[in-house]
Amino acid sequence: MTASPLQLLLTHGSGPLVFVVLVAGGLGLPFPEDLVQLAAGVLSHRGAMPLPAAIALCFVGVLCGDTVLFLMARRLGQALYTHRRTRRLFPPERRERIQGLYAKHGPRVVFIGRFMSVLRVPVFAMAAAEGMPLRRFLLWDGLALCLSSPLVVTLGYLGSASVDRVAKGVGRVEHFVALAGVAALLVALAVRHARERRQPRPST
Repeated sequence: MTASPLQLLLTHGSGPLVFVVLVAGGLGLPFPEDLVQLAAGVLSHRGAMPLPAAIALCFVGVLCGDTVLFLMARRLGQALYTHRRTRRLFPPERRERIQGLYAKHGPRVVFIGRFMSVLRVPVFAMAAAEGMPLRRFLLWDGLALCLSSPLVVTLGYLGSASVDRVAKGVGRVEHFVALAGVAALLVALAVRHARERRQPRPST
């Protein structure tokens, strides 16, 4: 019976390997980052690294993978949509859906895309192709990771005795984190709007 990627990572895993796999997963390779972060939590529970180090490692690893993806997509520019290796990520209905998200949420769609595993890579790539500054991308992606990475790694740490059951529950956790992330974003926007309204308007 073939071992799952999670089982292989738990058997042979280490901090550097977790980092490399997360970067590779950020580039679209078939390494689900949520499972890798779960594995980091389990490895931490087994003494491979302290929990804060595991959370920091996953945060940096995912962010590095996202940054490399962003820079590669920015180099392609509009050719991203027609290049033979990337055009399959942008069928017309998906591209239209993502463009609708950008029209509605602007750069904040990067924050939302972090919690949408199916759209994550195309959302980030389109952000680069459409000219979003790198610093703005890192801001929104980093804010989202501040929510997702600690939660998923800690879940792996606490559920290390029942890894398979925890892994099956990642999908539900992802939906929960997505809702929490969107709620946090809405609260932040409401606070910003309230502050802007309280500021005195310049006299004419």
